[in-house]
Amino acid sequence: MNMQDELQKIAGEIRDFIAADTFPASISPEYLKDAVTDYPLRGGKRLRPALVLWSCGLLGGDIAKAFPAAAAVEIYHNWTLVHDDIIDDDDYRRGQPTTHCNLGKYATAVLPGAGREFGRNFAILAGDIQQGWAANTLLKSEEYGVSPAVVLAMSRRLHEQLNCELISGEALDVEFAARDIASVSVAEVEKMLYLKTGALLRFCVEAGASIALNDSSYSDPRLLKLAEFAAQAGVAFQLRDDWLGIFGDAEKLGKPIGADLTERKPTVMLLKAFELLSPSGADELRNLLGSSITPEIIRRARYLLSESGAADYASGRAAELSAQARENLESFPDNCYRKLLSDLLEYLTARSV
Repeated sequence: MNMQDELQKIAGEIRDFIAADTFPASISPEYLKDAVTDYPLRGGKRLRPALVLWSCGLLGGDIAKAFPAAAAVEIYHNWTLVHDDIIDDDDYRRGQPTTHCNLGKYATAVLPGAGREFGRNFAILAGDIQQGWAANTLLKSEEYGVSPAVVLAMSRRLHEQLNCELISGEALDVEFAARDIASVSVAEVEKMLYLKTGALLRFCVEAGASIALNDSSYSDPRLLKLAEFAAQAGVAFQLRDDWLGIFGDAEKLGKPIGADLTERKPTVMLLKAFELLSPSGADELRNLLGSSITPEIIRRARYLLSESGAADYASGRAAELSAQARENLESFPDNCYRKLLSDLLEYLTARSV
C-alpha cells in the first residue's frame, strides 16, 4: 500500500461520511450551519482519521467499525482549529478565509452594525457546535458494531481526558507568549506540545486499538505501546513544524515564515538559542522578537539559530522522539498497517511542507 494513496482514499471517504451526517441539519441560522460544516468539508490531510483506522487494522480489527470514530476525531480537530484561528487572529486556513473572517464578511454585508467582532463571536459558537457534533458522531460507533462498553469508554476518554489536555495545551501556548521568555523552560514547552498535539494523536490510536481489541479498560499492553508511539510522534511533529516555521519555504508551506518571531513564541529552538548564544548574540536575537518580518530579519534569525546549534538541537530532539516512536511501532507484527503507520511517522517528522 502507498501511504499517500491510502491517505487520499481515506480523505474522500471521511469527507463523504461527514457530508452525509444529519447532525448539522437543525442548526440555525443558516450561515452558522455553513460555518460549522466549512472546515470539516474543506479538506486537509485527514491524518487523525488515518491513525484511528490504521491502528485498528494493525491489531486485526475491522476498520469499517472504526469509521464513526475516525470521522469524530476529524470534526473534533476542526473545532480546535476554529478557536485557534480566533486566538491567533489568523485570516486564512488551508488557503481560504478562516471561519471568523468569513462570518465577519457576511455580517458586514448583510447585518447593519455587525462586523469583525460578530464574526469572532459566531465562530466561537460554530466551534462549540463542532465539539458536540464530534461527540455525537463518536457515539454512533455502536451502530457500526462497536460494543456499548467500548463506545462509552471512548466517549468518557474524549470528555474526561482529551478535552482537558488539549485545551490546557492551548492555554499554556497562549500563556507562554505572554511570559518573559527567560522564564519558560524547554521541558514546559515539550509538555505543552504533547498536550496541544500529541494528546489528540494518542486518542486516535487508542480509539482504533480499543475497537480492534474490544477493550474498554485501556489497559492492554498493545494499546499502551501505541499510545506511546502517538505521543512521541506528536511532539516530534510539532518540533519539526517549529523548525519549518523559520527554515521552511513559505511557498511550499502556504503560510509566511517567521510568525513565531513576530509572536514572540518560545519554541524549543528559540529557548535553546538563548541558552547557547553569547550575550551579544542573545541580545540580537531578542531584538528580532516582535518585529515585522523582513527578509533581513529571517536571514539573521536563521544565522543565529544555526550558528548557536539550536536548530540542530531541535532537529536532533525531533529525530530522537521519532526513533523512539518507531521502536514502539516495530514491536508489533509486520503487516500493511504497520507499514502505513511507519510511513506516516516519517511524513510527520521529516516533512518539508
